[in-house]
Amino acid sequence: MKEFETPVFKMIIHDNLIKEVKVKANQTLTEKDVWESRDLSDSYKPNAKFFVLIEGEDNTSVSFAARDAAASEEYSKNVAALALHSKKPLDTIMGNLFLKIKRPKVPTKFFEDRQKAMEWLTELANK
Repeated sequence: MKEFETPVFKMIIHDNLIKEVKVKANQTLTEKDVWESRDLSDSYKPNAKFFVLIEGEDNTSVSFAARDAAASEEYSKNVAALALHSKKPLDTIMGNLFLKIKRPKVPTKFFEDRQKAMEWLTELANK
């Protein structure tokens, strides 16, 4: 297991290649942060495909450019699956809208229950 921390997010990469990205309170995840998380992951486990969970602490947001980057073919080269988690009603609406409009290149689901998100990623990682 490896942990990384930037001013905007904390990231844990588990031995089974599940990658947890938690946006810190009062921060906005930007496109730059998406690529930084990818680069940090790749430096730790070159050419691996990660099972990614993205969630936020209180009062966080994700920029439209960050959403575009996360749904891009380039970002998807290092991602096997993407789980989005939030309990906030607005995030639920925006997350599901993101899935319908951007159509990520890898299996992607939005979860209101963090445990179910981790179970889904673990099941995919163990295949």
